[in-house]
Amino acid sequence: MKSENPVRTGVQSIDLFLGGEDNPGIPNKSVILVLGEPGTKFEVFTQQILFSMLKTGATEKVVYLNYDGRPNEIVEELGIYNFQLEPYIVAGEKWQFMDAFSARIAAEGAVIGYQSTAGVDLEDRYAQDSLRFFTRRFIPEIMQYNDVCTCIHSISSLLRTNSIESVSIAVETLKYVVRDLGSGLHFILMVKNLHDPNIEVLASHIADFVFDISFGRVGAGKISINFSVQKAWKSVLLPISVPMTVDRKGIRLETTVRI
Repeated sequence: MKSENPVRTGVQSIDLFLGGEDNPGIPNKSVILVLGEPGTKFEVFTQQILFSMLKTGATEKVVYLNYDGRPNEIVEELGIYNFQLEPYIVAGEKWQFMDAFSARIAAEGAVIGYQSTAGVDLEDRYAQDSLRFFTRRFIPEIMQYNDVCTCIHSISSLLRTNSIESVSIAVETLKYVVRDLGSGLHFILMVKNLHDPNIEVLASHIADFVFDISFGRVGAGKISINFSVQKAWKSVLLPISVPMTVDRKGIRLETTVRI
């Protein structure tokens, strides 16, 4: 891949895979769709990149919009892989959660008589409306920073309660906004095979990069996890797939295999 201003993710195997030794990294201001099958740890893959970028100083701030799961659950899971997120949350809020999950669950739970302990304001209509939270909270928040990386976890939750047309407009607005920022990478998580194939195609069309993380078989009943790039902005990268290794040290990409 050839880009004038690649941003290093801090994960060496990913940077070399995408850019090679001469130009490692991902083009600045990229919007990256991460399609992942449940169980492949595609969420951790993305979180690892963001954590590494903070640790290496490749970005000054991460804004993480979570629709799926509470922030403390994400922090605890990252801790399993020895990614200690707490210092970045406390020290200057380098990692900022925008918790759209807790308010939504609290509002929905109130309908059936469940008393939430999340301490959210149920009168806040933006917090309860997932798309409004995206457009009225998340996008204005990131516009405050010149150097910021973001993640939407996940766009699949937005698509469960909103039309594809309204969600696609919101994502296209995000893409327009990040082009005016100084620096950063922007990840959108999407559960693979959960939606109509046309929805995945549309999301892939809007994004600059498409990462696919899926299960495969290597024989004798063994299951592998494979990483592939299906679309690459500012790149001549051809479709390629590599096995992924997941252990206590995180996620690494193995030897390149062309498909």
